[in-house]
Amino acid sequence: MRFGVNSLATIDFIDVPYLEELQSYLPIRAIDKEDVDAYLKSVTDSVVLNYSGEQYQFAYFGLHLLYMTYVYFSVKKTSTILPERYKDAMILARPYHGKKVDFDNINSAFIYSLMPEKELPKVLKIIGFGDDKISEISGLVIKRDDMAHATGSLSIKNEQGFYSEAGMLCASARNIHRCMDGQIRNWFKDFLLRYCNNEFEEYDEVSDIITEQMIQGFNLSSQELSVCNEMSLKPLIQEHPEFNQKLLEFKSTLKEYCEGFFDFM
Repeated sequence: MRFGVNSLATIDFIDVPYLEELQSYLPIRAIDKEDVDAYLKSVTDSVVLNYSGEQYQFAYFGLHLLYMTYVYFSVKKTSTILPERYKDAMILARPYHGKKVDFDNINSAFIYSLMPEKELPKVLKIIGFGDDKISEISGLVIKRDDMAHATGSLSIKNEQGFYSEAGMLCASARNIHRCMDGQIRNWFKDFLLRYCNNEFEEYDEVSDIITEQMIQGFNLSSQELSVCNEMSLKPLIQEHPEFNQKLLEFKSTLKEYCEGFFDFM
């Protein structure tokens, strides 16, 4: 890690500690109620601008927004993968200020911003996220809230402080991703079976299915796309030998798609 970036220097997002990694957990191209891509770009630009200007606490605020966005999308994906368990987990969900929100039928991950941020991570218990890790998320929210108060002083005063605090955000994101890994594999297995059963027969190219149904439709991140690409199809082929050819063709196209995607990045 290189400390001491000149405040007048022009830097790229890859120069900001943990920013590139945190982005890899966010949707590649989000299809949501909001213009999410523009939102994420604006927040990222803010992080880079504040970091380059040595305004480390404000750069951290932006990084925390990206982190909570990842939490929101993880919960939303969980609602699709495990709908019944998700409904049970959300029975006692209470939005701010007594607003009426149907968390069982949301059309935007950002609806979760209407729910106390310390409560939302509890939903991740259904994917095996432990109480200790949930407490870590609550602690990060509390710390962010404390920094946001007008105290007359800054909690993150230098680059070393930013590196330490940003590292905690990314460590938590990694923990969430580890738990989501198995769920993404389950989702992809079901997705492949839907494909083999001709659910996407209106598409002429498999690459279009990947773009529109996986990346845009399910809001896959680059990390999650890698999980799908690395997943072995042998167990699925053994269960459904009649789909052998279609599965191999899909996986071959996905491999080529990912090679092009990650080369471009």
